Formats: sequence, C-alpha cells, structure tokens
Amino acid sequence: MFNPQSLPTIGGMKSNTLTFLQALAIDIPQGENARYFYGDNLEGYFEGCTGRIGGGNGYVKDNQAVVKDVLSFCGNRIAPRASFTQAEICPHTIRHHYGKTWQEELMLPRRQSGLIAAVNCTRAARVGLGPVIDAETLAVEELPEARAAVIRCHGRPHWVAVAADRKIALREILRRDEGLIPVFQTERPAKSLTLYIGLGKTAAQALRRAEALRDGNAVVAHAEDIAAFLKQSRLTTGQADYDKALAWAKLTSYFLVSDEFGKGIWAGLPWFKNNWGRDTFIALPGTLLVTGMFDEARKVITDFFRYQDTNPKSPTYGRVPNRVQSKTDIIYNTTDGTPWLIREVFEYLNYTGDRAFAKKIYPQVKLAINGAIKHYADPEGFLTHDDADTWMDARIEGNLPWSARGNRANDIQALWHNALLVGAELAAANGDTRSARTWSNLADALTDHFQKRFWNANQQVLADRITETNRRDEKVRPNQLMVLSIPQVEPLLAPEQEEAVVRNAVTELLFPYGIASLSKNDPYFHPFHHNDEWHHFDAAYHNGTVWGWNAGFTITALCKCRQTELAWKLARNLSDQILNLGCRGSMSELIEAIPRKPGQLNLSGTWAQAWSTAEFARNGYQDFGGFRPRLLEDAIELMPSVPKDWGNIEATYAFGENGNLHVRRKRQDKQTIWSITMTGYAMPLTLRLTLDDGRQRYSVEEPLLEGKPVTVTLGGGKATLNRTVELPGQSLPKVKPLTFAKPVLQKKPPSLRKKHFLQKRIEAGKYR
Repeated sequence: MFNPQSLPTIGGMKSNTLTFLQALAIDIPQGENARYFYGDNLEGYFEGCTGRIGGGNGYVKDNQAVVKDVLSFCGNRIAPRASFTQAEICPHTIRHHYGKTWQEELMLPRRQSGLIAAVNCTRAARVGLGPVIDAETLAVEELPEARAAVIRCHGRPHWVAVAADRKIALREILRRDEGLIPVFQTERPAKSLTLYIGLGKTAAQALRRAEALRDGNAVVAHAEDIAAFLKQSRLTTGQADYDKALAWAKLTSYFLVSDEFGKGIWAGLPWFKNNWGRDTFIALPGTLLVTGMFDEARKVITDFFRYQDTNPKSPTYGRVPNRVQSKTDIIYNTTDGTPWLIREVFEYLNYTGDRAFAKKIYPQVKLAINGAIKHYADPEGFLTHDDADTWMDARIEGNLPWSARGNRANDIQALWHNALLVGAELAAANGDTRSARTWSNLADALTDHFQKRFWNANQQVLADRITETNRRDEKVRPNQLMVLSIPQVEPLLAPEQEEAVVRNAVTELLFPYGIASLSKNDPYFHPFHHNDEWHHFDAAYHNGTVWGWNAGFTITALCKCRQTELAWKLARNLSDQILNLGCRGSMSELIEAIPRKPGQLNLSGTWAQAWSTAEFARNGYQDFGGFRPRLLEDAIELMPSVPKDWGNIEATYAFGENGNLHVRRKRQDKQTIWSITMTGYAMPLTLRLTLDDGRQRYSVEEPLLEGKPVTVTLGGGKATLNRTVELPGQSLPKVKPLTFAKPVLQKKPPSLRKKHFLQKRIEAGKYR
C-alpha cells in the first residue's frame, strides 16, 4: 500500500496536518459500496460511491450534475473501480487503492467551484485522468502550452476546464453508460498526474478557475483548511470511534453550509437542498457555534431576518420563512421557525458576547414577538397554531394532517416561553423597559397555565398538545423532551416533573438506535416507513419513524436528569451509524422504528440530514462536555456529564473573538484532576464550574483570567480548588438507571392489519 506522505498530490503539506487527517479516515473494505459526500460551501456538493463509477450524483451545481466522477488510467488500463482493494474516505479526499501499485484521489476544495483529481502509480507509464461528464456531446479545445483544455458540454449550463501539473494530451473520448469521458494522459511516462477541474458559466471562467487551483497550491490549502476547521474546536475522550464520529459530524454538517440562497444551512441531501428556517436554527449550534464559526452564524441569522415578513396586515407578520428556495419562492407556513431563530440569536450572543449585534438585531426580535402576540397568542398566553404547523408537518395530499398537534403543542409553548424571556432580556439591555416588563409578565402567565393545562399530576405525564376544545392529548411522543432541552433562561417544569417526563419518554420510545416519534403501544403507530401496500409513507413519517435529530434533545434531557450512561449508550450507537451505515460520516434523516430483521436497521429519508449530525456534535460539546458560554453575563458555565467509559479528556472550546477554553481531565493515582485554562481572550470572565464525583456535586465560581489555569482535584470524597481550597459538596439523590425500550412488537398494530387505517380514520374525522 502507498505511504500517502510520499504522494505528489500532497507535496508541501505539513506532516502533522496529514497525520491528523489520515487518522480520521473511514476505511471501506474491498467490494463495499459506501456513499460519501463533500460540500463546496458555495452552492454545490459532490456525492459518490466507493466501488461504482458515477454511483452518486457527482458534482451537483445549480441542481445539475455535470462532472459525475473522475476515472484514472495507467497506460491502456482503466482503474477497475468495482475491484478496488481498499478505499479511504478522508475529511479532505476520497482515495481508492488498486493493489499496491495504483491509487487515485478526488477532492472538492471549499469555495472554489472545481474538483482536484490525482492518479499515482509505482511504475512510470502514460498515466491519465478522465472526468465523467453528463452530456450528450462534447467539444474539447486543447491548450498545450497552458497544460490545459476547455470542454463545451452541449445542453448543459456549465463549461468544464482542466489544468494539469504536467503536459497532457487528449487521448480519446469514451462513451459509457455513466457519461462521456475525455481522457487526458501525460505526454511522457510518469508516475503521477494531478488534474484541476474548473466549472464556469463561460469557457474563460472555467479555465480561470482550473488554473487558479493548479497555480495556487490548492491541494495543500484545501487539506490545511479542513484540518484547521476541525481543530478550531476539538473534543477527545479516549473513545476512538466516538471521537472520530464527532469530528465527522461537525464536518459533514458544515459541508451543508452554503451561499446558494444567502448564507444558510441546507436541510438535507438530496431532496432538501434549500434553506429551511426550523431546520437551519436547530442545526446552527452544532454546525456553527460549537465549531467556532461565529461570523457565518451571524450571517445565517441576518440573512434569514432579511426575509422577515414586515407587512402589518399579513397573518405571518413578524415571521421568518419556513423555507427559502429562491428570492421569490419563500413560504412562512410554520409556527416554530421564528422562535427557534430567537433562541439561536441568544445562543450566538452568549457564545460571542457580540453586544453590538444584540442592539442591531433587537428591532427584528421585537417585531417577531409582537407579531406572534398580535396574531396567535391566546388569553392564557399560549402560542396557538394549526395542526400541521409544528415540525410534525406532514399532510395528506397537502390538506389534512397526518399527526395533528394543534392548537397548542408542548414544544411550541417551550419555544414561545423561551422567546419571551430572551426578548425580555434583550429589551432590558436595549433600554426598552416596557417590552421587557410586558414579555416577562406574559412568560410568567404562560408558565402557570402550562402547568394547569399540560401536566397530569395524577398520572405524572405531560400532554403532547392541548386541542382547541381544551382536551389534553397524552400521546407519548418525543416532543415532551424538548420542554427540557429548549429553555435557556428559566425552565417550564420543576426537576421532579422533568424526571417523570424523561422516564415516560424513555420507557415508551427510546430504542438503542434512536427515539421513536410515537409509542409502539399507540394504535396509530407505524413500524415501517415505506410499506406501500399498507399505507402512504407519510402516514409513518411522524407516527413511529425514528428521526435522527430527535436523539439530540433526548441526550440533552438524559444528561440533565443524570441518566448519563444511557445517553452515552445512545451516542455510542449513533457513532456506529455515522461511521458504518449509509452515507459515511453523516446521518440519514430517518430510521424505520422496528427492524424488519433483528439487528438490521433500515435507513430512510435523506441520506445526509443537517440537524441529525449537528445535534450529535452539539451533544458532545454542550452535554457530555458541558460547555455553555454566557458571555452576555461575562461568564462561562462548565458542567460536564462524563460517561464512565471515558478516559482522559482533552478539549478546546471556542468562544468570543479568538477565545478558547482548554479543558483537561486526567485520572491519576485514584484522583481525577481537572484543569481549565482560557487563552486568546483578554477580558476576565467568571467560571461557573460544576463537577459530579459519584453522588457528590461540587460547584464553584472562580475568576477566569487569560493563561491562568483553574484546577480542581477530585478523590477521597473531597474536592480541592487550585490545590489549596477544599470545596463543599452537595449530596445528590440516587438515580434509578433507565434502559432502552425493546424494538419488538407484541402484536401487529392496526397499520399492519388494515390497509390505510390511519388515513381512513383521519378522513372520517375520527382522529384523536
């Protein structure tokens, strides 16, 4: 096998960069057909499959795939892609090996509108590369002195240009089922060839881009850019697979950040390649905050607010869009997208301390809150909404809802309560005392009415929604866990209520691979997503099917209630999904609730979903790592929930402008030593540190100064601050560990006994 450090394609790269990226490679064994993707952070992405030429859509730009793949040649031989001996999906490149003598690579450099392909052989030959182009006919103009060529793709909006690192010549144009392949080979025998492929709306633009890649040392720049992104914030735990999955989750989430419709985060590939408000702001913390990409986070927020409905006569006055598909194709049909945005405004401000932005954005936050009060707040302070205006939004042919949750859903009220409190804080900071008082009072009233309407004290359960007739709908759904995970200022429930909510949800819904969207004991439960003989797939969409992103708020709620070990078991299983199932490095939108064969998961929906991986990343940093900056209060909260399996911990958490919190945990001689150091941030902060050691909790507030470590030593039933001050402990009550529900049906649900059972019931007006 090749030693990658000797390859011309990575010449000039820092060895530690290469070692770092190579350690994150996902190895694909011979013959396995694994999907992968990369994003260019402009408006394109590349989807491929190991072992299949053109097995994915290729490089998709403007919703068209032009270059579907790149083939390599050694003399007259074409790389036998289906017979590769090993493939490596690395953060910066996909690499196929053919024995020990031949290797090809393909990478999508960020923000460049082009590809880079390379072939390397151990013996000199006329090596070549051929882009697989989706076009009926091609016209190729060779530019020998420039070591380049321009390709006109008839019937396609893009030109393709190639520039090489040595002299090349067009050998032939192959016609295959996958497309037309202009084969460019070296004029003389060589061991390697690198081809830089540029796309453009004109020949000149495509050629400029190809030559800029070649002449700008793009391979090295791209690899070091990816490594720098991954290192900007980092968490290692001694659990190798989890650490790798965490890095990949951050990266593939970031691959979905684009400029296509303004700065945004695509919801998922391949069907949701547009900016959805709800999805964007659920995905934002794991994609752009825990990774330290604060400038881009601010741009996402401002670009969505750019489309805010400012028409006072509009029923969606104050809302931001549910979806932006173009400058004119904008829809506002969701209740929760805007309060999710307000939540992330506040989280961004606490990560950055950007008080100037808090002042700038406040008028739009005020408009959003007052617009909701004007049109949707009821006399008890609840935010009302239609049956399909939550994230469970599927409708029968666009009409009747598959899973009605109107007119007051529990997650909507948690978001609304949080938005009012966030708004009150921002209003007070901006001198708007009247709004601050009004919104704070409304939040207090909402808290009281939430307890009365939603909480069943006899059964110790939380309703999923309150209907228009004030009936408490107590279907067991995962949404109740968001009532614990959403609050940033004050909780809606007391601690004992939160524990009951977690127990209820976990017992009914939580399988080892994720949390079901409806209890398997409910008559409306659908175990299989696609089961066309029995029901439309949307019948199952929110009625049993497991959603990847729901694991995020589930882990948050579990950690909050000290069920860390179960949260860790779930996270470990999600790690396996990221590394070994579906699109490698990413997570699918859905998993069928019940395996059709024991132990065999059936992925469904999109093959890469932003909020799925983003929530996995957020869990690592905010829940297990416990990092919660509060820069609006000049403080940083650190409250780790550390699984027993974890070894020594090394973490770098990004905040503010160039600030980092370096956290180390080391086990030594029956002691656990925590060391916390702030760098890159000159202003002193307060560290609010909470550490659990068995059933003892130690909390301290300590000045945090740049470069000055804060240490806490745990062991022997005590805790010592900075090796001198003994900290008082708080005894914690014993927690009964929860376990996964078994993904097994005791009997067939109605959805498998009566065709279109749920649809007929809904259409007959009998849904409850």
